[in-house]
Amino acid sequence: MVVKSRLSASMKEGLQDALQVELYQSNLWKHIANNLQRLGFFNSQKYFLAESAEELTHYQMHVNFINDMGDVADMPKIDAIRDEVESIGDALEIGYRTEIDVLKQYKNFYKEAFEEDVEVAQYLEQFIHIQSKAVGQYGDLLSKYKVAEETKEILEFDQHILDIN
Repeated sequence: MVVKSRLSASMKEGLQDALQVELYQSNLWKHIANNLQRLGFFNSQKYFLAESAEELTHYQMHVNFINDMGDVADMPKIDAIRDEVESIGDALEIGYRTEIDVLKQYKNFYKEAFEEDVEVAQYLEQFIHIQSKAVGQYGDLLSKYKVAEETKEILEFDQHILDIN
């Protein structure tokens, strides 16, 4: 017997959008890591590779939730990433803007889910928390980077980016 999905079409669409966002972010962080490696910022590269892996964990959480709701996730297409990254500052700016955009997306989806499906809304609360924390973390990193930029300590910033949290 095939289990009937407990997700409405709009909730499934919202979760599919969340899947796409998490995979896109994973690829974005890999793209940034590749550019930072090219620039010689190897610890910043490691930082963004770890961020990429974390997004894949979030992706899998969505897949598991969709499955637990009696449905199956479709594999989304991820567009090529072409953001220019010429410094750690560029990488952090892109990261900060992206995390804010994803937070807004989760908040909007939460509002929709709260009205339609409390089970989905409750599930989404953890991602609002994760994204809020990520926005704060990138804000902190940007602030520390700006100080390092002013004091000409960019290499020291790269050296210690993995320690900053």
